[in-house]
Amino acid sequence: MSDVFERRDFCRAVAASALTLLLPSARAGQFPDRPLKIIVGFSPGGPTDVITREFARRLEREIGQPVIVDNRPGAGQVIAMQAAINGGADGYTLVIGTPGGFSIGPKLYKNLQYDPKKFVPVTPLTTQANILVALPSFPASSFTELVKLGKTRKAPINYGSLGAGSSVHLAMEMFKKKSGLDAQHIAYKGEAPALLALKSQEVELGAITMFGVLSRIRSGELKALGVFQAKPDSNLPQIQTTVQAGFPDIDLPSWVGLFAPPGTPKNATDKIEAAARRVLQSAGFLAYLSTVGNGPLALDNAAFVSMIQKQTLQLGEVIDAMQLKPE
Repeated sequence: MSDVFERRDFCRAVAASALTLLLPSARAGQFPDRPLKIIVGFSPGGPTDVITREFARRLEREIGQPVIVDNRPGAGQVIAMQAAINGGADGYTLVIGTPGGFSIGPKLYKNLQYDPKKFVPVTPLTTQANILVALPSFPASSFTELVKLGKTRKAPINYGSLGAGSSVHLAMEMFKKKSGLDAQHIAYKGEAPALLALKSQEVELGAITMFGVLSRIRSGELKALGVFQAKPDSNLPQIQTTVQAGFPDIDLPSWVGLFAPPGTPKNATDKIEAAARRVLQSAGFLAYLSTVGNGPLALDNAAFVSMIQKQTLQLGEVIDAMQLKPE
C-alpha cells in the first residue's frame, strides 16, 4: 500500500515539475495579460503627446489591453528614458523616442545612466517635416530666395524656434552653416510662443514643426519657405526641399518611434510591433496623421536604426560647432 502512495506521490511531483517548466512559456504566449504603459518625455497637449495618445487609443484595440500614456517631461527626455528603464524590461513599459532623446540629449548630457543605443526599437511610428515659415509679407518665399535676401541685408535675419537644442533649431543652424546665411536665433519655450512671436513680428522667421503650422499655411496666415529634408512633404509637396535648394546634406525630418527598455524579451516586442504596424497601416490612423501634418514612418527596424545613426552624426556635428550646452 505504501508503495502505491509513494509511486502516486512521485508521479504528482513529476507532473508538478513539468507544469512549472511549462508555465513561463504559457505566460509568454499570453502576453500581454495586463495594461501597457507608454512613457512620453513631453508635457500633455504637445505634438508628440497628442499623436501618442491617438496611437495608444488605437493600439488598445489591436493588443487587447489598455494602453496608458505617462508624461515624464524634462531634461531633453532623459527623465522619460530613465523612467522606462526603471519600469522594467518585461514588455509592459515602453517609451516614445524622438531625435531629442536618441540623438540630441546624449550629446548634451554627458553622464547619462543609460545607453540609448541599447533600447530595443519596437517600431518607427510617424515622421513630420521641420519647416521654416514666415508671414506672407516677408520678401522671400523659398530657401533659395532667403539666401539671396540674406546677402543684401546689412543686419542678420532673426528667427525663432520652439526651443534651443530642438531638432528644428539644429536643422536651421545646419542650413545657416551650409548656405552662409547670417541669421540670429531666438529660442522660445514651445511652438505656441514661437508662433506668437512670429505673428507679432518679434521675429521674421519661425523654425517650427509641420504639426504646428500646416493649417496656418493652408489658410494663408503663414507661408512656408522650405522643409529641412530631402524629400517633398506629402502635405505640402510644392514647398522647396533642401535638396531642391542645393543642400543635399541637410535631411533632418523629425520622427517618433516606439522603444522598449534594454533586455525586453523578443516575444513581447514582436507582438507589440505586429499590433502597432496594423495601427500604422489602418486607413483611419493614416487619415488622422494627415490632419496633423504627419505621416507614417514606413521603415523596417533595421532601416530605422540606420536613420537614427545618420541623424545622430549630423546633429552631433552641429552641436559641437555651436558648443551648445543644456539649458
